[in-house]
Amino acid sequence: MASDVPDEQLARVVRRAIRAELRRLGERLFWTLISALGLFWGLFLVTSGVNGRGTVAAGFVVFGVAMVVAAIRALLLKWELPPYRREGSVQ
Repeated sequence: MASDVPDEQLARVVRRAIRAELRRLGERLFWTLISALGLFWGLFLVTSGVNGRGTVAAGFVVFGVAMVVAAIRALLLKWELPPYRREGSVQ
């Protein structure tokens, strides 16, 4: 049967594509977890800084805002959402 060889090649290509997509999904989920933690701690720092006094409180606010921005940017980059979408990406 001549059609068996292309079927085996197709199966190999499909398995490789599935593995690549699962790896990509795992990476995205990992960075989503890291971003969620950064977002949580950033908001915690902002809240603590707003409730405090002095330069340390201002530092908490600045650092917290930076963490929130970094968390949102990481999500946009990893999930390839609008401002960070690659030119050739198809969705």
